[in-house]
Parts: sequence; structure tokens; C-alpha cells
Amino acid sequence: MANLKIVLVGGGSFSWTYGVLSNLIGNKRLDGSTVVLHDLNPEPLALTSQLAQKYKETTGTGITFESTTDQAAAFDGANYVVVTISTGGLKTMRVDLEVPEKYGIFQTVGDTVGPGGLSRSLRNVPVFVKMGQMMRKQCPEAWMLNVSNPLSALTRAVTKETGVKALGLCHGVIGVAQQYAEFFGAGLSDCEYVNTGIDHCSWFSDFRIKGRCAQEMLIEKGVDAWLAKPPAEAKEDAVFGSLFTLRCGLMLWRQFGALPAIGDRHMTEFFPTFLQGMDNVKKYGLVRTTIADREGYYKNGRETIERAVSGKEELRLREATDVVGERQGDDIAAWICALEGMHLIEDNLNAPNLGQIPELPAGAVVETRGVLDGTGYRPLVSPLPKQLIPVVLPHVIREDLTVEAAIEGSFEKALAALASDPLVDGVETARPMLEEMLAANKQWLPQFKM
Repeated sequence: MANLKIVLVGGGSFSWTYGVLSNLIGNKRLDGSTVVLHDLNPEPLALTSQLAQKYKETTGTGITFESTTDQAAAFDGANYVVVTISTGGLKTMRVDLEVPEKYGIFQTVGDTVGPGGLSRSLRNVPVFVKMGQMMRKQCPEAWMLNVSNPLSALTRAVTKETGVKALGLCHGVIGVAQQYAEFFGAGLSDCEYVNTGIDHCSWFSDFRIKGRCAQEMLIEKGVDAWLAKPPAEAKEDAVFGSLFTLRCGLMLWRQFGALPAIGDRHMTEFFPTFLQGMDNVKKYGLVRTTIADREGYYKNGRETIERAVSGKEELRLREATDVVGERQGDDIAAWICALEGMHLIEDNLNAPNLGQIPELPAGAVVETRGVLDGTGYRPLVSPLPKQLIPVVLPHVIREDLTVEAAIEGSFEKALAALASDPLVDGVETARPMLEEMLAANKQWLPQFKM
């Protein structure tokens, strides 16, 4: 039996905690461990703590649950710190989305790059650095497993500024691989692929299904004719309709020669054209996640947990599996067990660049496949196709600049990062937009002198 202390930061999250608890409890290798739910807000934490105890009573799990608002106590002696937070919550995310709209930028998600990604980074980077510093004091050998966005920037901030061991988990690549597999009537275990890039701007440099090149198969099926159709018609297409959420990425593939390894909602935020003006958003058939959508997710998440706690709804349980092709993304429990030497897994990995992508700077958090076991992680070498270097590298440079701006409270560095972003048409737009976002979220930005 394991004897681990696993801390869930953001343990009061109605979006994440239910799934993470199900994942941890479903992996019997973790029986004997203690899971600590930590959140600064005691009100939602009280409800998720009830959920944890309901799991205990119903499943008889060998995991013990605790909860606390005290971060130092939560981290003391921890082996793993899992982070699922968004500093400032929906109130600040409203600023991330609605201020850029005044300047003609209609982000689909707004949590990674572009104005929304920058604003979110400026709030969250200092919080993550402080967590890393707390880990250095309370649990210096622990791993941080981060699922919070902007994933790359926040994981990079921790590794660069504190030296804490940190990795990022994102289910996007495995989800897209599954889409391609299902499109061709195959299973994930029938697929072989190499993915390379950074989180939410990741590409399959090679993708084979039962030994055949997926790109050739798409062309044979008539993908070019489908891409030429208007969005409404393309969405209802009998052959390609299931790939509609990848359509803009597939357009980029026909230009750059690499398949997208992430859906359009994220990929389009790394390029100009798609999101400048609502006319373009409609032209490409893109679906935006609005604040109203997120408010709905929050409400539904809370109500779902309340039903589970009251017994009106059966508890979810995510059974662990080591079968290739059956494991799901964001398998935090499997990662913990692998890093403890209980088994070996290969998964999509966001990790500091040790040379796995030679074309990108050392230390930058990059996304490739990798192996995890008791010795740590070993990313697979996944060169970035030459034609994608000018697409991906500038985002990596901006990300590092954004981390510095967040730590230093540097308006100049934040402005340079924003003004050079592909969604922004220059400094004349970037400066007033940045000033407005900083002013609106000043409660969460004490490092900036305003």
C-alpha cells in the first residue's frame, strides 16, 4: 500500500475536484495515501470535502481525506502537489475576454496566449512562484503536477524561479488522436504518432493508423473539397462532420504540412486572421467559450456535486487501467504511481526542454510524448518541423517574457509581449488594452504600480 501525501490545490474547484477524486480513488495502488484538499475559499471547500467523505463511505477506499485553508500545513511533508486553480476566478476572466473585444479581438478560450492568456499569466505566475517557494520549505522533494492554464507559462515559472520539480498535464493531444482514430474506424491503440510543439499549439509530425499515413488517408477521403465548403455545410458533412472542431487546424495542415494535435478553439488563438472581428469567427465556424458558458459550467458543477453528496446521483468512479489505448488524458493517479516506481507509462508530457525539441530553447516547457517511471521523466525526442519553427518559437519567447513581466511587475515587458502577439495589430492597440486590463484586475496585480 502507498503511504503518500497528495495535495490538491484548488480543492474547492467544482470543475476539477470531482474528476480528480474519482481518478485517485479508482487507482487501488494509492490505497493507504492521504489526499489533502486545499483551497483559500472555505465555502466551496466544505462541499468538496463532503464529496470526499461520501466517496470514503460509499467505496470503502483506503485513501484518507483531509481539508485545510492553510497552505503551509497542506504542503508539509507532501509527495505530490496537484494544482487546479485560476486566480481571481470568473470575475477576472471576464476582463480577459471582454476588454479585448473592445479592440476587435474575439478569443475562443482566452487562457493561454493572446490578450487573455497574457492577463491570466500576470495574475497566476506570482501565485505559482509562491507555491513553489512554499514547496521548497515544506516538501522540497515533492513533484508539482499542474493542470492549470496557461499550462506552459505557469509550469515554466515554477521550474525557472524555484527549481521545484514540475510537470504539466493536458488531455488535448490524446483527445485529438482519439478523434482521428474514431474517424478512421480505429482504436487509439491502432495509432502511432509523434507530437511536438507547446501546449495548445501542438502538432503531429507523424501520425499513422494501422501503419498507414493519416495525412494520405485524409486526402484520399477528399478532405480538400470538405475544407472548401462553408462552415454550416462542413459541419453537417456525412464524412468529415466529426472533424469539424479540427477544421481550421486542418486548413493550417494543408499550408504547413503537419496535422494539428489540438482543437481549433485553442489552435486559432496562436495565429492571426481567425479571431480578429466577429465576422471572421463566423466565417470559420468557430465556437467561443463565453463567460456565460463558464458560469453555467460552474453552476452545473456545483449542482452535480450536491446531488452526489446527497445521494441523489451515483458517484462517478474512474477505474484505473494500464491497457495501451484505454487510458484517458489527465490521468493524475497513473502519473503519481509511475513516478513512485509502481509501473511505467508513456503519456503526453509538458516538461522542461532537455533537448526533446532541439529547435526550441532549453528549459522552455514543451509538449511531446514521454515516459514516466521511478527515475522521473524521459521525454521522447520530437523535432519540430522546420516550417513550424517561426510559428512556435515566437510564442515561447513571449511566454518567457510574460513570466518575467509577471514577476517583476514590468509594464514594458508585458506591453512588448502583447504588442507582438499575432492577435494584436500593434502597440497602438496593445497599450490602451493592457492599461485597461491591468486597471480592471488591479486587486490581483500588486506587483504592478498603478
